[in-house]
Amino acid sequence: MKTTDGIPRTDINMRIVASLPAYNEERYIGSVILKTAKYTGEIYVIDDGSNDATAELSALAGAKVLRHETNRGKGAALATVLQALRSQPPDALVFLDADGQHDPDEIPRFIAAIRQGYDLVIGARQEKKHRAPLYRRLGQRILSAGTVVASRTSVISDSECGFRAVSPRFIREIDLTEKGFAVETEMIVKAAEKGLKITDVPISTIYVKDGSTQHPLRHGLGVLGSIINMISERRPLLFFGVSGAVLFILGLIAGIRVLLAFSHTNQFAIGTALLCAVFLIVGVFSIFTGIVLNILSRNQHRNN
Repeated sequence: MKTTDGIPRTDINMRIVASLPAYNEERYIGSVILKTAKYTGEIYVIDDGSNDATAELSALAGAKVLRHETNRGKGAALATVLQALRSQPPDALVFLDADGQHDPDEIPRFIAAIRQGYDLVIGARQEKKHRAPLYRRLGQRILSAGTVVASRTSVISDSECGFRAVSPRFIREIDLTEKGFAVETEMIVKAAEKGLKITDVPISTIYVKDGSTQHPLRHGLGVLGSIINMISERRPLLFFGVSGAVLFILGLIAGIRVLLAFSHTNQFAIGTALLCAVFLIVGVFSIFTGIVLNILSRNQHRNN
């Protein structure tokens, strides 16, 4: 059954839980909880060390509050609620941001996908995407591309969207270790490794000027660094092999320049020759490192 706007209704027989990681969100948290309550039976607010009234207002609005004494990061907040629900997982667990950037009226879209058998459903910020700042759109594309490489799955168009839902299987099988915002990529990577079904659904996003607690450049670089680390761990041959090949080619180019200069001037460019040697040695070493780590990684996966 669908509403007049085309969004499917939730199944009243399902146990649906919502989780809102929050850090100093007293301005928005109450209204987000009340809107979310229309579609979920339980709401957990993970107060990640807030020093404002986030926890108090969340409790007054009817949410269950799980509190971190210190600010541990979004990833730690998601891990906390997964751990809390692992023994009795709901039929669907919905994550959305506490700063008002996600529309709770779109929750039924995620529940419908979970009912269809998907284990991880991610919001794709396609509707009204032209309203998003240019730097956000560029950052999303870069991070999504990195996630595709790390997870070897291309079904997700907006990997960093925090509006998502997971199945009971995901809750039981996935352990999250990333502490910061890179947890959103980690969820995709680990779900793909476990063979869980992943999809996305279109959503709209409300861009709140004071919604983010981090500088966008610092945030983006931090997430990108974590994604690169995931690629190096999970696809070492690609990571070390490509970088090694690039260095090796640069070394060859430098070597050719040395030989050409010597043939024309009878003078040996010592500095360029040393650079050539360094690039060639590091390049070859990097390629062999990728090969060895790739073999070890495959053996580890077979043993698991």
